[in-house]
Amino acid sequence: MKKGTESMKTWKIRTGTVVACMLASAAILVAACSNNAGNGNSNASSAPSKDGGAASEQAAKPKISVSIYDRGNVPQEMGTIGNNRWTQWLNDNGPVEAQYVPIPRGESVQKLNLLFASNDAPDVVAEFDTSFRHQLYQQKQILAVDELVDQYSVSYKQLMEKYPEMKKAATKPDGKMYEFGRVQQLMGFQALFIRNDWLKKLNLSVPETPEELFEVVKAFTENDPDGNGQKDTFGIALSGETGGAINTMFRDVDWVLKDGKLVRGWEQKNAANAFKKRLYDAGLVDKDFLADTNGQKAQQDWNSGKIGIFVGRTIDPVNLTTFYEPLKNNVPDAEVIAIKLPRSEYGRFAIGVNNPVQMTTVINAKAKNPEAAMKYIDLMASTEVGEMLRYGQEGADSVRGSNGCLKPKDPAHFTKELSWALDFQLLMSQIELEPCAGILSQLDPANPLEKDFLELVKQNLEANLGEGVEYAPITHGEHMPTLPDELSVIRTNVSKVADFYNKAIVSGPAYTVEQAYAEAMDLWNKSGGEQLESFYSDWYDNNKDTAFLAKDMWKFVIKS
Repeated sequence: MKKGTESMKTWKIRTGTVVACMLASAAILVAACSNNAGNGNSNASSAPSKDGGAASEQAAKPKISVSIYDRGNVPQEMGTIGNNRWTQWLNDNGPVEAQYVPIPRGESVQKLNLLFASNDAPDVVAEFDTSFRHQLYQQKQILAVDELVDQYSVSYKQLMEKYPEMKKAATKPDGKMYEFGRVQQLMGFQALFIRNDWLKKLNLSVPETPEELFEVVKAFTENDPDGNGQKDTFGIALSGETGGAINTMFRDVDWVLKDGKLVRGWEQKNAANAFKKRLYDAGLVDKDFLADTNGQKAQQDWNSGKIGIFVGRTIDPVNLTTFYEPLKNNVPDAEVIAIKLPRSEYGRFAIGVNNPVQMTTVINAKAKNPEAAMKYIDLMASTEVGEMLRYGQEGADSVRGSNGCLKPKDPAHFTKELSWALDFQLLMSQIELEPCAGILSQLDPANPLEKDFLELVKQNLEANLGEGVEYAPITHGEHMPTLPDELSVIRTNVSKVADFYNKAIVSGPAYTVEQAYAEAMDLWNKSGGEQLESFYSDWYDNNKDTAFLAKDMWKFVIKS
């Protein structure tokens, strides 16, 4: 039986208060556990019991407040994001009674800032924004949690022992932990797709270098690969994530290592933009790519069969319906493969991978009951709760596939009951639910489209994480140090150097990359860019042995 399967079966006969029995201290909940652990209640959506014993147990639970993202996507019949099937289930089965405080997703930092300023912030705060969490640390508005984990944690402590990188990622400059998070297997979320049928028709090979890439792009644009007798195709996109992949090919990631020092990568930036300008000047890309700010036009061109090389995604089953199925509907004979990013003079790099150790949660320094907050976090980090929130109740919400893994009973039921509850899983370590949590187990090889996309996922794993492939930045952006306010202003000002390079790409001989570089350096120096250089250089020198870096990320590579 696959990992995760057995625990879901046993979970069905031990909901009740058994989670509290596992996670809370015996001194507090022994009576509740003794009275209810064997009741055999497996209805995840049942209402709270009306009998005196259950009411007494609920009243005895400590109360805390917890933030939850409000995306406005909860079906009306399911209640609200703060009061629904899953909030009730968590309160019924957990060691605390949580009051959920909805936080608008698009305005989460602004809303939380207001709540902290008015002393109304929740006891437990979940927020993806790394800079905001660091701001709370600097303002001493969140608790150091080392002692709480030591004294009151079971599940989270076990995760930290199994994945010591969690402590590394959660530790602030004073040497103490302030954050909680989750662990996921590392995989490529971006994929460099190429039309293999076009390669075959034009007798071309998969490009291995930037020069070979240029020649393939040229042929895809000029040699009528779709056979309609018109010059209406582009070899590659420059907007959206595809343009970012060209940056990565030349390791244009702003901060790079040189002779053991972290420095600004001007050489790499010049190389990446020179290549883009070469493509543009040769007429091989959409002339209006700068207007396609979100990459949607390029995606439409890919889906309609008019672009030969494009960066899509292969990390979630929904990517099948976004990047592959529309193309096959429009061009049934299209053959797509996922390839490695060509190797430049700076190396061969993964175009995009997820953050395998992601911090998400903190405890308010003014929480009245930090112990209860810790026990809530322990609950949410447990594998049993993670499985229930991800799959629901077997039979009622999910069924077991031929691979032994649970999957939604049907799409409509999943949308109604579970799809909107993802933000309750910010402490769920997906790696603990493998091999059933990742996309490799969620696609059905019996379905022709899903079988094809499954092969693309496997190709992309090799392309992004295979031998000889590096991660271009020194670490994932969420693990880079947070800048002080005055340096954040400088970073905003110097970000305008991108405008000079974009101007160079589209201006032909009138404005070169060399001219863009000269103006960029002038802005950099006048705006205080050397202060950024000193900050990042000092941070790396002082933390290279303790920070969570690319070498740590690669320990979590997904196995196909």
